[in-house]
Amino acid sequence: MRRILLIIATLTALPLFAQTEVNTFYSGTNEGITYCLPDTRIEITVNAVCITRTPGEFNRYAERYLRVNNAITETSSIWEITGADVTTTGIPNADKMYTIRINNSTACNINLCKNGIISGINTKETEIAKSDKGCSLQKSKSTDAAQYMTEEMLQATSTAKLAELTAKEIYAIRESKLAITRGTSENMPKDGESMHLVLDELDRQEKALTELFTGRTDTTYFSHSYTLEPEVGCDTTKAVLFRFSRKLGFVDKDNLAGEPVYYNLRDMKTVHIPTPEEYGKKKVLKKEGVCYNIPGKAEFAIFTRGKKLYNAEIYIAQLGTTEILSKELFKKGATTKVTFDTATGGITSIEK
Repeated sequence: MRRILLIIATLTALPLFAQTEVNTFYSGTNEGITYCLPDTRIEITVNAVCITRTPGEFNRYAERYLRVNNAITETSSIWEITGADVTTTGIPNADKMYTIRINNSTACNINLCKNGIISGINTKETEIAKSDKGCSLQKSKSTDAAQYMTEEMLQATSTAKLAELTAKEIYAIRESKLAITRGTSENMPKDGESMHLVLDELDRQEKALTELFTGRTDTTYFSHSYTLEPEVGCDTTKAVLFRFSRKLGFVDKDNLAGEPVYYNLRDMKTVHIPTPEEYGKKKVLKKEGVCYNIPGKAEFAIFTRGKKLYNAEIYIAQLGTTEILSKELFKKGATTKVTFDTATGGITSIEK
């Protein structure tokens, strides 16, 4: 975001105007500060988890050496959607660009976003939250069991012998843990913190070696982003946002390998939009004041056939109207502060 602060050094040599004049923007013809109002874009982040089960190298010997009868024997992956987050951002509307003439009005002190959307008048800079696009993932960490194998284990000439030696090492680790917790170990840690560190390391070793028999379960967290740009008069019911497969995860909405994930977007008609007859001939905007949006409210829901992921009311600029903020708020000597919602173009606060 950049803040535009214009100081007119030659005001005393020019006629003073007790008004804030706003004109519809035409390239090369307007003098002053040009800003735009936004259309609202809906940004959706869907979160999912993938659980992958991988059999261990010694799964055939799990029951013989460790008395484990439910070891993983086949590789499998299961996906599941865990939730959805929805935010709104503003994109410049080329049909709502306006220029404020430079005069003695305090409305000359304007904050604009990098894309030219107005964010405030006589206010400090504010940061706009940025959302990540595409797909991201976070995978649970696993430990390589090979780093805990002894020389004798690595020299084993058969899988059966290596499995036997690995099982003996697991039991040795368990005996060491018991000795430490009971206080009978010959090499007891010096203090409580050291004891926790030693026990944690022994836990990691036991887990890594045991997974060679029982198998490993890895959990990977995914998030995928989608965007929607509502249109005037939108009333969408059960539209496909994307498809999701229990085996493949996120797939395109045209890929029938996945089950559809739907969305509803219903204009609640909270703002009366004038008809052309009501609007009359006032299509060229040239008024005294600052233009802003009154956004309309919509009900937005994301769901599958058996699960509701998101349901809330959101404000959308396209479903509302554009109005004028009175020039009296910005006359000479006034210190009116106005903050705008950069996602909708609506006013969030006015301080005088």
